[in-house]
Order: sequence, then structure tokens, then C-alpha cells
Amino acid sequence: MSRKIQQEGDLSSLPKKLCSKALVIFNPIAGSRRTVLVEKVVQELRLKGWQTSMIKTQKVGHAETIVLDLQRQKERIPDILIVAGGDGTVNEVINGLSCINRLDLPVALIPTGSVNLLANEIMLPDNPKLLAEIISTSHVAKVVLGKISTETESRIFLMTAGVGFDARAVRRLSKKLKTIVGRLAYIAAGIEEYFSGKRPSYQVTIDGKTISAQSVLFANGKYYAGRKIWAREASIKDQSLKVGVFANAGRLQIPLYAVALFLGILARMPGIKIRTAKEVELRSHSADPIQADGDIVAWLPARISVASGRANLICPKP
Repeated sequence: MSRKIQQEGDLSSLPKKLCSKALVIFNPIAGSRRTVLVEKVVQELRLKGWQTSMIKTQKVGHAETIVLDLQRQKERIPDILIVAGGDGTVNEVINGLSCINRLDLPVALIPTGSVNLLANEIMLPDNPKLLAEIISTSHVAKVVLGKISTETESRIFLMTAGVGFDARAVRRLSKKLKTIVGRLAYIAAGIEEYFSGKRPSYQVTIDGKTISAQSVLFANGKYYAGRKIWAREASIKDQSLKVGVFANAGRLQIPLYAVALFLGILARMPGIKIRTAKEVELRSHSADPIQADGDIVAWLPARISVASGRANLICPKP
């Protein structure tokens, strides 16, 4: 695939009947600006002639259930799905579409989450008029997805995945605290993991070679933890993943890595190797958690790879 996002068409060039009905899946506990921004975008869309309906999620996993229910009630399938939430909500929607074989359905974003990596990746604004204009007239682009496969299931991810320190920190994340303080809850979870967590080792197999590591990060886009960057060449445009292998992630290294991430020089730190791969095998002596797009979604052992399907994402015009 070209490094440039493959354009699938301009919605403004489609017959109006094909792009007039939208379903908004809204996570009301994602972020602090949530309700006002969503209401303003919906109002702008209605002024443009869109028929919009909204379903609010009630708990973790509900967004995926909403999408799965569309398969059972096909007359309710909209022309476009609009996800109002953070990366976790988008992740659930894409996984639902994958399960019902409808990754062709265009997905638009209203970034209201605590961390909006995907929205940052495509340089999405947070102005309601601009968002409504993007949804109405912008291009649909196919984007590459990552896949986590275990012995019992598989899960799609869009931007980031990992095992080790960051996944174990995400496992400690307080959803209640996240609702109150947003992304600061991840910092609190990281501090707790730093002082109380264990440091297991993982066997990482890339291109047939197995090495040992204490943390592994996967990037399908350049942003991590907001607008921080550790894999600058990672992109949702490319059919490969960037893999960060941390040989050690102990009490000494973690503070240094945190400062290096803030300064944008993490990839240059000793003990870290950045690889490009389409498939990676991960094993451990314990069933450690795997995080994807900010949530725990699976447990080791697992295979991390580029998914065969692509998502149709509504992006600003290039």
C-alpha cells in the first residue's frame, strides 16, 4: 500500500440519500467536554439535512453491543456511524463492525475522550462546525488495523497495544477517577504500578528470532499517551506495526523512560529496540494482561499482527 492514505471517495459526491442517516454512539463518561460538543455537532448536522439518532453507552463494552445489535436489525443500519468518545469507545465500535463483517461502514469521530490518539493522528479539530463539515463532505480513507489473537479470541486495535508496565498500569486504572480527572488517572495508575507492581519477563518472537523483554509496545500510529511520540514513523497508513522492545523496565529505567518520552527521545534510549513487523509472538510464564487503545482486552500468550481488514474512517481533506 502507498504511504499515503488510500482515498475511498468524497461523501459530498455521493447521492444525498446515501449519506443522510447517521447513528451517534455516545460515551457520556468519556472526557469533560463531552455533552456540549456532541450536541453542537448533532445540531450542525441536522441543519445540513442529516437524520441523526443517538444511543448513549451505559458501561464498558456497550458500544460494541450496540454495533452487534445492528446486524440483528438491519433496517437500523445507518449510512455512517459517529463515535463520540475516546479511543476505547472507537475500539469497541471497530471490533463490533469486524464481528458483523461491516468494516465497510464509514466511521466518523467526535473526540470527547480523555485521550484521543486516533483523532490526533488524523488531525481532527474539536470545533463543532468544522466537525460537522468534515462528516458531511470529507473523504473516507481506509486505515490499517492491528490484531491481537489469543487461543480463545481475537481483538482489533487502532493505535496502540502493549504488555508489561503500561498494560499492568492500565489494569490498575480507576474508571471513577478517570471520569473525574481524565488522563491524569493514567498517571496515578502508573505511579501505583511503579511502586507496587512486579516485573515479569516476556519472550518476544519477531521474524523467527526470540528475545527477552520486560515491556513491549506496539504502535499503529505515532501518538502515545496523548501527543507523546516514541515511534515517529508509525502510521495508520502502513501495513506494518512499530514494535518497541524494552529489555529492562525496572525501578531505575522507568523514570528515565518517562522523561525521555516527554522529551520525544525515548527511541534513542539504551535498552530499547524499535522494530518493524507484521506479526509478533508474545509469551510469558504468567497470564499477563494486554492493553489495546487504553483498555485491557486480552491475556498472554498472544500473537500481535496486522489485521486483514481495513476500517473506513472519515478524515479531514488532505
